[in-house]
Amino acid sequence: MYPKIENKRRKSILILTIIITFFQSHALDENFSIDKIEPFKIKGVDGKIYEKKDIFGDMGTALIFFSNHCKVSQQFQQYIISRNKIWLKQGIKLSVISPNYEKAILPDELAFTDAGDSFEEMKTRAVAENYNFPYLYDGENQIITKSLSVKITPSAFLFNKFGKLTYCGRLGNHEKPQDYKNSEFSKAIRNLLLENYSYTRTKVYGTSVKFKKDLNLVEKVRKRYAQETVNLNYGDSRKLNFFLKQDTSYPRFFYIWTIYDNQMQTRENLISISTNYKIFRKRGLKVYTICICEEKEKEKALEILKRAQLSTLNFITSANEISEFSKLRASEGFKTTPFCKVLYGNGKFDYGSNGLIDRKSLKNSFLRVLNKD
Repeated sequence: MYPKIENKRRKSILILTIIITFFQSHALDENFSIDKIEPFKIKGVDGKIYEKKDIFGDMGTALIFFSNHCKVSQQFQQYIISRNKIWLKQGIKLSVISPNYEKAILPDELAFTDAGDSFEEMKTRAVAENYNFPYLYDGENQIITKSLSVKITPSAFLFNKFGKLTYCGRLGNHEKPQDYKNSEFSKAIRNLLLENYSYTRTKVYGTSVKFKKDLNLVEKVRKRYAQETVNLNYGDSRKLNFFLKQDTSYPRFFYIWTIYDNQMQTRENLISISTNYKIFRKRGLKVYTICICEEKEKEKALEILKRAQLSTLNFITSANEISEFSKLRASEGFKTTPFCKVLYGNGKFDYGSNGLIDRKSLKNSFLRVLNKD
């Protein structure tokens, strides 16, 4: 279990942790040139294969390392799209590179995004946001990432028309991402075009890049999840209604089921809940599962929950104890269970489903209610 922390304090701790961990300067010096990047062939979301010769611009070359799941990267998304329309006309060639080995990303690092860093998710994000630049996947071999010693996203690099590095560092102030004019990267490009520049390096702020070596940590986390205690307790109407109606700042999710529901559907639903819970629980999401069954069926229900590694707040109860929860069930469908509902902190409904849960819809719902609260 996690300690009870007041919401504002929890956010402060999270922000402080990120600041301590992810302020960093790049190690490249002013003598670095683009020629020192190892030869590469990587795919872009447009279906093309890109090599080093494809990234050069007539007046300069801009490389931005960006990741879908990074909250700071997301803050600068519109900046990149907007400025690139101008940079293209000025002869600056921009390539945006996703550097992460996506299998090494921890579940709770996906708690602020609707998409991870796989190539397929990159394509989805590029279409959804109308990217107007090459979006390149360097996650498999990380050749460009390692050549430039990139450790944080977002990170920006600017080279002059001769391929010499003139700027490396942050895009701008992450607290004022809409301040395009005063962005350090925009200033670097303006100075480059005016030929009034000297090598500049700034500290970057964001999310750490994941490498294959980080898979060791992912495996340790998975083992920890597998070892977490899964409890199942009896809940009467008084206790369950308290969780349903309490005045809280935390979003809640309720899943009502029985051991007699379709077994394949139950397994899929519980895994969807467990997967998303591992992503969002540190943000304060509360998840409750309520199994309608008799005391003698408790062990069977508990075993089902254990197989899904569902270390949420789990209850068994009888049908006459959950009359208030019938309001969470949508009218469609002929079977009573399973059904679920996501609630904002104020009790307002969001996503709900009778039967099979759509994992993507559930994740997007959790994002909405957490970002709102």
